[in-house]
Amino acid sequence: MTTNDRTARHLDTAIDAIIDELATITDPVERQNAALHVLDTLLPAAKDRVRTMRAEAVAELREGRTLAAVGQLLGGISATRVDQILNPGRKKR
Repeated sequence: MTTNDRTARHLDTAIDAIIDELATITDPVERQNAALHVLDTLLPAAKDRVRTMRAEAVAELREGRTLAAVGQLLGGISATRVDQILNPGRKKR
């Protein structure tokens, strides 16, 4: 089993637990509000945390390498995309 397979399994388990928890809420308004909280707050926060971990991994690869060399290590992505991963908040001009 690959790391991606294990990660997907863990994520599926966590999502199932959240869905099961939401399903226990009998009041439809409360259930909707809880679901909205998951969608609007918890999932974006999780995405930000994973994005940060990804940027940290790419930063490790960057040490002593050009952006293009890092891109090649990551499957041939462009140096521009590597830079975007490393600097997600920077706006395009």
